[in-house]
Amino acid sequence: MKNATTLFLVPFLAVAVSACSGSSGGDGGSVACTGTNLTATAANNYSFSSTLTCPPIAVAPKTELTFDWAGVTKDLLGHSVAQSDLNMISILMWGLTLSDFETGLNADTLLQRALAEPVPLTLTTDGKTPNVSVGATSAKLYDFTLNGGPVAATTIITYFDADTYPPSNNTYTMMAATGTTPGQGVRMIQSFQLDKNSTNDKVTMSSASTTLTYSANLHSLKPTGIPAGQAAITLDWSGMTTNALGGVFAPTRITYALVGHYTQTPTELEKQFLDLQLIATEMYSATISIGTSVDFSTLTTSSGKAFSGIDNTGTWLVALQCGDCHNPAPWYLTILKPCS
Repeated sequence: MKNATTLFLVPFLAVAVSACSGSSGGDGGSVACTGTNLTATAANNYSFSSTLTCPPIAVAPKTELTFDWAGVTKDLLGHSVAQSDLNMISILMWGLTLSDFETGLNADTLLQRALAEPVPLTLTTDGKTPNVSVGATSAKLYDFTLNGGPVAATTIITYFDADTYPPSNNTYTMMAATGTTPGQGVRMIQSFQLDKNSTNDKVTMSSASTTLTYSANLHSLKPTGIPAGQAAITLDWSGMTTNALGGVFAPTRITYALVGHYTQTPTELEKQFLDLQLIATEMYSATISIGTSVDFSTLTTSSGKAFSGIDNTGTWLVALQCGDCHNPAPWYLTILKPCS
């Protein structure tokens, strides 16, 4: 297998803006005006911690495994998934222990070189893959393709040899994704490991294949005051060095900016943090293809409505998202409030 790919998870909302009055924290007090040219700082950023776990399934080595994803009704964020949402199934092999894989996945430190073999075996569920019918929810190992083309069974099976790839140092993952771009839009992950004592030849993915526990803190950040009803607000994050997860903030890796409005308080949003995309009364977004700043006036809803500024109702959230990151949490999240 050649040509490395990067694992992308589902894009996730990243910045919070609270309207109305509020203290210097998330839920109260007035704020001074910052102006219309904002600079992201560590003091404005929220904090996020999480744990991702992927309990493995033991399988027999050098066996044509069967992969089944019929049991996936929710993704790793706990959101509902229909089988029609799962367009690509990928098989990847990592030169990592399961613990190191989970740690790297959670901390966003998994690198392409961590793949024991860089390109995943893939299968699309649109009926174009040999021996797989439209709407199929299971497939054999030899149904999978490499770079979109067939690959000999004798070649595939060599990557499932426990002597060549000892289970103590290698972890396999089955990933179900929305979309057909390898590595992007991953909704669920099922890990599996070779075991010479196992006769199991099936990897079954379910809604419990990966679990995510988290803690989001919107109270310790310093909200930013901006004029109400003003759309031409710019946010620059070029000076950020540490993201909300405690990792390196690489400014050019930000690919999405979002602003959302909520009826919930920041305290309530902390408890519903993984649902921010679902519970917003309005969500404005833009893709960041180049640069380290965004003009809020370029943000639009999915129906094309342009952002027109924040008001003093509910809570507003503005977000910066790393689109090629493994952990779905935003890198930067701050609370914005209308100012005098």
